[in-house]
Amino acid sequence: MKKMFSTLVVSTMVLLTACGGGGSEAKPADSGNAGGQQAAASGEAVTLKVGHTLADTSHYQVGLEKFKELVESKTNGSVKIETFPNGALGGERDMIEGLNVGSIDMVLSSTGPMSGFVQEVTVVDLPFLFRDADHAHKVLDGEVGTDLLAKVESSMGVKALAWWENGFRHVTNNAHPVTKPEDLKGFKIRTMENDIHMDSFKAMGAQPTPMAFTELFTALQQGTIDAEENPIPVIMTSRFYEVQKHLSLTRHFYSPSILMMSQAKFDALSPEQQTAIEEAALEAGKFERETVAEMEKQYLSELKSKGMEIVENPDLQPFVDAVKPVYEKYEPQFGKELIEKIRNTQ
Repeated sequence: MKKMFSTLVVSTMVLLTACGGGGSEAKPADSGNAGGQQAAASGEAVTLKVGHTLADTSHYQVGLEKFKELVESKTNGSVKIETFPNGALGGERDMIEGLNVGSIDMVLSSTGPMSGFVQEVTVVDLPFLFRDADHAHKVLDGEVGTDLLAKVESSMGVKALAWWENGFRHVTNNAHPVTKPEDLKGFKIRTMENDIHMDSFKAMGAQPTPMAFTELFTALQQGTIDAEENPIPVIMTSRFYEVQKHLSLTRHFYSPSILMMSQAKFDALSPEQQTAIEEAALEAGKFERETVAEMEKQYLSELKSKGMEIVENPDLQPFVDAVKPVYEKYEPQFGKELIEKIRNTQ
């Protein structure tokens, strides 16, 4: 896996260099499905642009390069995939909105900004809900995950292809090690625009500050905010170690992501192409999860070598106790039965 992962990262960098990094060429896709139908009928290749906000060396990008490889192989080149990392097509919320108007073909997004679109799906954002990655995968690949993707499709009018992964989120800051909730008191901590995330950090004593990911590094660098929270692969590939001294493995949220596609773009494809897209999304999603696991192991030691002071095994029970009011607030919205179903999945 490590050898395969390294090879893919190198391949990713070569492709992005050849394409100019995906920044200046990020133009909106044509809206509507007539053009896609004409292309399919004429045998002309259809090109789909996929955007995300993480770095061009991130697990998202590695997974999308695998997706590209699979789609182009399964369709014999009749569907081409172009990837646009680093927020080249906009922030997550902007790209999600773009799916409906046809300015964006596809987006790989965390569930963080989904609260503004589909409230039900944010049940997965509840703090300390998942025991580990295996538990999360069983839930999302099972009945609960299937139902949530169906709600995304029916509520937003997009094609929700598959659950991918961002990973367990951890706290970084520049002041001192975080070993208990009280250590977060007074911290201005960047969060996604997600009510559950913000309420959770308020319950732990911090001052949550929602901010687009694309603005985060500069805010940390300038001291506009004191802390942030992200999975280890994001902390590493986004170079947050350059502007943050302390990392605590709090695992406070598990952060899944969803690969979504404009419904109009999907409908414009032939049935064979649609099947290829769906199969490739699932296969690449599993590969991307393996990449996250590999990166977590590798990057933890690299972050240490770059000078980050890491609290690897904080006592999580005080954090769990601190966020109990969050469950009291959101249990009526999601239903106790669903929360318990997720917790009890084996």
